[in-house]
Amino acid sequence: MPGLPAWLLVFPVLGFLILLHEGAHFVTAKWFGAKVTEFGIGFPPKLFGVRFGETLYTINLLPLGGFVKIVGEEDPSDPRSLAALPIFKRAIVIVSGAVVNLLIPIIILTVLFMLPHDTVEGGSIVITGVAPGSPAAEAGLRAGDTILSVDSERAQTTADLVGSIKDRAGTPVELSVRRGSIVSGLSPSPEFAVVETVTVVPRSSPPNLLVVDNVEDPSQEVSLNEARRYNAQLEVGDMMTQGAVGIMIGLANPRVVSTTDPIWDAVPNSLQWYKDILLMTRDSLTDWTGGNGPAPGLGPVGIAHATGEVAEAGTSPIFQWMAFISIFLGITNLLPIPPLDGGRLAFIVIEAARRGRRISPQRQGVAIGVGFVLLLSFLVVVSYRDIGRILNGEGF
Repeated sequence: MPGLPAWLLVFPVLGFLILLHEGAHFVTAKWFGAKVTEFGIGFPPKLFGVRFGETLYTINLLPLGGFVKIVGEEDPSDPRSLAALPIFKRAIVIVSGAVVNLLIPIIILTVLFMLPHDTVEGGSIVITGVAPGSPAAEAGLRAGDTILSVDSERAQTTADLVGSIKDRAGTPVELSVRRGSIVSGLSPSPEFAVVETVTVVPRSSPPNLLVVDNVEDPSQEVSLNEARRYNAQLEVGDMMTQGAVGIMIGLANPRVVSTTDPIWDAVPNSLQWYKDILLMTRDSLTDWTGGNGPAPGLGPVGIAHATGEVAEAGTSPIFQWMAFISIFLGITNLLPIPPLDGGRLAFIVIEAARRGRRISPQRQGVAIGVGFVLLLSFLVVVSYRDIGRILNGEGF
């Protein structure tokens, strides 16, 4: 609605995805005969409810998704409790929510690709900056070079180029590069261009350097003058983050056209988008564990702020953002940490390994309590970081 902050869209976005997650638990539990006492839309306090059969369906005040109450999640004394189901059925009920979150993005993205959308055609991939001391600098690459191919494979998009280079980390890569004339006064048009082959070795863990006025530790710092040759927007105190070869790239003379994909193209395109997100997540985790980047992920504050930023870009980006969050929720819920679904699944796996001997409800309760404290602590730390980014005017 007009006049409302864009970040409020986080409530319907998260609410819809969580509701689908809980709906999957509800459907699978009902399917296997477990007794569901309540299925709630939103969170209490309850506004009103209607009972159909043994289940109370409620509408609640807080619009943050929903919840399902299933009898006996740890206690099998009731024959229709969740804990009384066979191991494989309990596992299906528990993972069903995360599985739905992981599948929904494919549907969202396929529909987006089938609708009219803007795509970039043509254009040349141009180096706009080279990091000092990077493989690109050592190979002689410089701003203004146009990258034509990677190991004789044409680089059609910036995403193709980044993906090709990352896949070859640690091994020599040949870049075909077009350079403008070195004769003063001649234009950089193709007829005056020189094509060269340059060999670089991409890094698997590129360094992040602190921008300073005076460098004392070259392994941790970079001077402001050198940093601005790579990225003119950097200031003292910023971190100069680099890619595998240490270049910044842009697309020169692109052409934007409106296209619609048939379903046989839309599905593979959505799967490729999905793959790119998973690879990006993997790289973020690798950088974090290697000490070359911050902890990945956003807290509730960051997700809300980022939703507002995405909403300003239009309707289609909102649905892409919804797909991204759904993947994030699916992966997060499968982590083997109580009280997440993955933690509850871990209890079942341990039970199966012990040939049916359950972990006592008391020990499960202790593990869930410890896990809850750890998750809450993590959310506090991440939210503190997100608030700092907002106060510093950084984008998400």
